[in-house]
Amino acid sequence: MRVGAFIVGGDRELQDLQRTAITEYFLSTAAAIDFFPEKPGNETLDAEDRVMLMKCARFCRKHQATFAVASLSGMFDKRWQALGWLAYQVEQYGIEFIVTDEPRVNGSSIAIINAQAEEQRIRLAAKSKAALDEIKALLKQGRPVRTRSGRLLEKLGIHDNKDETDRLGNEAQARLARERDLEVWGLVESYLKQGMNMSEIARQLNAAEVPTPSKRRKENRKTKGIWYPQTVKNLLQRQGVIK
Repeated sequence: MRVGAFIVGGDRELQDLQRTAITEYFLSTAAAIDFFPEKPGNETLDAEDRVMLMKCARFCRKHQATFAVASLSGMFDKRWQALGWLAYQVEQYGIEFIVTDEPRVNGSSIAIINAQAEEQRIRLAAKSKAALDEIKALLKQGRPVRTRSGRLLEKLGIHDNKDETDRLGNEAQARLARERDLEVWGLVESYLKQGMNMSEIARQLNAAEVPTPSKRRKENRKTKGIWYPQTVKNLLQRQGVIK
């Protein structure tokens, strides 16, 4: 049995704990474990820019190995993001995986667990919006609202309209992303017409040293600027080529 063990970026002590957890989990199986530790700080990057994460996933696909991670906690900013990423790997590539501190999360259960997490996230967002709408209605009637912390609201400030602010911000970011895509769309479209798949397009773009969306955003953060099939897929989805 071969295992690709992804070690989430963090300090030395945290990474040692992850190694130990994964090693102990497979002690009775005599598994051959290849570790893929990422550099501290890389855990904050987009998935396609996390070199060791992608390298570990490719290793597992190539060798039909089991992808192992010590915990979903810290793997991404949000738990639902980790579940979504793992569900995609299972759906698209048939990768088997192990989460050592949550064995119930596996290839057989990930689709259901991911769907439940997404439903819960949507439900919480709707509940928050409903609560905010109720507060707005009461304030419009001139009735102050006391929060659970005891704070008395007589009007909403800019931060109390966070849902609307976030929506407008997301729409603006999506529009900018589509505009940035146009810088490379002609090239990507020509590759599609040649019958290339997403992996082949990614290889061509890397060979041509075409900047990735993350690189072109010029954000104040580290980015490797490497095209992966998922990067290409995101671009095609934004352009409406695929769903």
